[in-house]
Amino acid sequence: MRREQLTFWVCSILAVGLAVAGWQMPVPYVRLAPGPVGDTLGSVPAALGGGGKPVISISGHPTAPTSGHLYLVTVDEYGGPGEDLSLGDVFLGWWRSSDAVVPTRLLFPPSATKEQVQQQGAVQMDVSQEDAKVAALRYLGYPVQPGVEISEILASSSVKGKAEPGDVITKVDDVRVTNADDLLKVLQGHQVGDRVILHIDRYGTALDIPAVLGKPFAGSKSPSIGIEVIDSYTQPFRIDIELSGVGGPSAGLAFALGIVDKLDSGALTGGKSVAATGTIDLDGKVGAIGGVQQKMVAAKDAGATLFLLPKDNCAEAVPAAPAGLRLVPVTTLAEAVQALHAAADGGPLPSCPAG
Repeated sequence: MRREQLTFWVCSILAVGLAVAGWQMPVPYVRLAPGPVGDTLGSVPAALGGGGKPVISISGHPTAPTSGHLYLVTVDEYGGPGEDLSLGDVFLGWWRSSDAVVPTRLLFPPSATKEQVQQQGAVQMDVSQEDAKVAALRYLGYPVQPGVEISEILASSSVKGKAEPGDVITKVDDVRVTNADDLLKVLQGHQVGDRVILHIDRYGTALDIPAVLGKPFAGSKSPSIGIEVIDSYTQPFRIDIELSGVGGPSAGLAFALGIVDKLDSGALTGGKSVAATGTIDLDGKVGAIGGVQQKMVAAKDAGATLFLLPKDNCAEAVPAAPAGLRLVPVTTLAEAVQALHAAADGGPLPSCPAG
């Protein structure tokens, strides 16, 4: 082999090797892509945990048969803390019009770990579900009041076998408690061995459960009931939301609409396929979300023709909206319900403001 040929082949092999190595080189970016879609009026799909259970279950109260689909939409994240993208994934994200590539530092704190990000997402999802329940119940006129929900009962607790996770403590003896701080203040006025009465609301049923206070938790000086609690609200009947493997707060609006549809007429979608995204608070206010471009693509791919989104997301959504997907901006749960009724009746709908 001539020297020129040898040089050519050696350089070619080195170039290919460098290209392959460079393609796999980790870089501090995150790729956002359209994620799985779930129907809040149907069962949990395999992509979101499966199991065949309904996304929303209501017991202790009649429900209306529903029609159509009311989708919650998600975003898949590739990369992030502890798992940088390869350069090839970055190019793939730039090439796909449905994806976005964002520097990791813009999405996550520099010191965040993968486990911390997942835990935060799970907490946000749990809070969004509870807020959606309260917002829907308030919209429909059901009575709810703040209290302290029992999330876990320790084996050593005197209320083991009497109280249940999901019970909401509204008073201790004659003292009203609306949050965990209130409960702690009450316990600070007692000693280990004292007996108190927990006034419980169990999905609309009032119960009085005696408790003997035990040793303080580590790092505390107050006697304990032997329970873990979260701030919550009473519910007149049981509402369960079944969804795993998804984090963040942006499904709140979809959850609330699904609950309203099941408790009200069951005809909220008018038999259509609708998608909704947005955070929701206890008063039914809808807040902005991230990844709206990817969520619109996921909604369109699922067959939705109507996409309810926070009004604050309009500016970034309008230029990227897929053809055939109508954007309907909302700021409250009430507006979202009104918009769906209007769509079902063929009435006028709000639109995102132009540019």
